[in-house]
Amino acid sequence: MRLALLLTLGLLLATVGTAAAAPPPFTLFPVVGGAHYTDDFGAPRPGGTHQGNDLLAPCGTPVIAVVDGTMQLDYGDRSGWMITLTGKSSAYYYIHLGVVGDQKSALAPGLKSGSTVKEGQVISYVGRTGDAAGGPCHLHFELHYGTNVVSPFATLQAATIVQPDPTNPAMAGASTSSVTLTITGKVVWTVASGTDGRLLVRPKSIKASDGSVVSHTGIVILKADPATLASVQAGQSVTLVTAASPLTSERLDLKPLTWSLATATRTH
Repeated sequence: MRLALLLTLGLLLATVGTAAAAPPPFTLFPVVGGAHYTDDFGAPRPGGTHQGNDLLAPCGTPVIAVVDGTMQLDYGDRSGWMITLTGKSSAYYYIHLGVVGDQKSALAPGLKSGSTVKEGQVISYVGRTGDAAGGPCHLHFELHYGTNVVSPFATLQAATIVQPDPTNPAMAGASTSSVTLTITGKVVWTVASGTDGRLLVRPKSIKASDGSVVSHTGIVILKADPATLASVQAGQSVTLVTAASPLTSERLDLKPLTWSLATATRTH
């Protein structure tokens, strides 16, 4: 009896050990170079709860397949460009990819919907399409087992981050999403100091060249070349165009001096 009990206990412990040693669903981080993220799975969202983790990175950052599988590209009003990567036992949703109206921006060169891809292969690029328009550039990443969606957070934290490879054309071609801002408003103040000028403007409207409208209250502070500043004065109504830059959460929030002035035109 004692021997049988010990054998049963040993089998139970072996079973527990086997379950604990089960491999993770994926081992590579989906965004090349890493991203800023929190454990926001299950957080309240309009119409329900958050079904994944938001991985913040500049628009155009390469996104890789975390497993071998087949990819399907779709577009939705909420998801924007979206890739579903289906592996052997799990599926992954990559959401808010690319640029609105440009399907090629959501696919790495040589890929199409239905392509078979390998783990670590670049498949797309971080964007802010769908209901992410007007928010920070990010990848919404989901992990599915059949009809069940589970938090990817713990696996993301343990995943290996792939670094950019300048010899990989798919990574080199990721910088397609630099945008400019066109700002109309009234100049509050200008200062030129050597080669480092500043322009403060109270905006009436702000539009990004990718078609999105940026909402912002309060004064915007731009870096500016003193020669460009010479064409405007405080109190004037102006149209300003910034230099092209990839969108990041800081630039999208219009934090001071994150944009540089390229041209300034008096409107009246």
